[in-house]
Amino acid sequence: MKLFRLIAITIIFSSNLFAQSAGSIGMPDARATALGRTYSTASVGVDGIGTNPATILNRKDINKKWELRTVLPYPQLGFKIGTNFLTIDEYNYFFGEKSVGADGKDVGRYLNSDDKNRLSELFADGGTFQSDINFTLLSVIYKPNDKIGAFGFAISDVFGSNVTFPRGLVDLLMNGNTHDDEFNFDDTKLEAWWLRKYSFSYARVVNILPKMFQQVNLGISFNFVSGFFYTGIERMKSHFSTGAQNALTIKNDFLAHSSFSNDFGVAYGFDSTSFGKKSSPGLFPSPSGGGFGVDLGFWGKINDAWAIGFSLTDLGSVSWDQNVAQFKTDTTIVITNLSDENQTKDLADKIFGQKDAEYVGSISTSLPSAMHIGFSYQLDKAKPNFPGKLLIVADYNQGFNNRVRNSTTPRFSVGAEWIPKNWIITFRTGFSFGGFDKFGWAAGGSFDFGFLELSGGTPDFHQLFMPNSAKRVSFAFDSKWKF
Repeated sequence: MKLFRLIAITIIFSSNLFAQSAGSIGMPDARATALGRTYSTASVGVDGIGTNPATILNRKDINKKWELRTVLPYPQLGFKIGTNFLTIDEYNYFFGEKSVGADGKDVGRYLNSDDKNRLSELFADGGTFQSDINFTLLSVIYKPNDKIGAFGFAISDVFGSNVTFPRGLVDLLMNGNTHDDEFNFDDTKLEAWWLRKYSFSYARVVNILPKMFQQVNLGISFNFVSGFFYTGIERMKSHFSTGAQNALTIKNDFLAHSSFSNDFGVAYGFDSTSFGKKSSPGLFPSPSGGGFGVDLGFWGKINDAWAIGFSLTDLGSVSWDQNVAQFKTDTTIVITNLSDENQTKDLADKIFGQKDAEYVGSISTSLPSAMHIGFSYQLDKAKPNFPGKLLIVADYNQGFNNRVRNSTTPRFSVGAEWIPKNWIITFRTGFSFGGFDKFGWAAGGSFDFGFLELSGGTPDFHQLFMPNSAKRVSFAFDSKWKF
């Protein structure tokens, strides 16, 4: 039992120690979120910053030259936390439900063999916990006219994390270190960061047009990135096995890095001079890293009804060079007697590289680079008698890495936006297939007062109808001024 507890504690400890852009699975704004997170043609004006810079030239209100998003009347905020494998019902069944014993004390559930197999199967595709919080401090678009083009600027923050617990750990905890079995922890993953992006965007209409287009917009964003903390496991190849006379063999190849702003006051165990530092991050902490990225965008109007969009986002990287710690080990540990403290002493430090931890000069991490391609169809333009305005959009989203807010698993999304004639209310819905979440039914809407638009939405509307089967909580809302 001591071994099981030790492994669980070290996993939790590493999560605490090692603690954008939309990527391919993020929530950049409330409108795109409610449309199934469909970006390439739907995110126009200030919403085009970070998704498709070519669309910052497009407006719902063509006569407005300015769009502005600030913290008033309320800020742009996207929030998402959850898993890709565990529902609330399943969590309660395995970890939450208790009964009262004869002595009046709580008694946990005892799992039978079927329960253990069921729990193990839940981790078959990776037991991943994900959090994603994005916040826009300021975004503004100025469009003098189509000939000059549109200029944009935005300051946006992303706090995000991905943590994957290995299936081998669950099997070990459920079945014990059975003889001749090997438990593989290679699928362990952990990454978390806080990034701030300063985006400078420009888009204009170009005159060299293929015959199929009535209008073509090209856009570009230059993104200057400040990183305030990063923590991640770069490599974990760990195998636990029990051999003759219950001897435990641990083969471990582990590499992780972390970097924190000086204002966070983080203390490393291997550096006695780091103890006693005060934490005072504030809204503008000093960076622990910096980087640069580029967004490229295309939007083409085929006719009054049809348009297509294409964008490449977050092509770049971040270099972390402040308080960069490296935790590294490549060792084989043999324990013949678990009760022998001389053999088990500092086991956690040996597994997670604490013993030989040290500062390194710098490390580099790629941004959540992704591709988005899609189309839009304005039904009311094709059918003038349609009651109101109806926009139909679809996207294919492909991440180029598995960074926070990104996934190399393709994601397809569709959405629809209906504005009844002479109404200030907009209704939106959409569906997403693939990516981290696999499926989502989105919904939301807005109130458009002409000079002010208030929007909200969720990519997981379906989970409101089955709360006990929900795997995540997510929402997005924002406001913008138009004049």
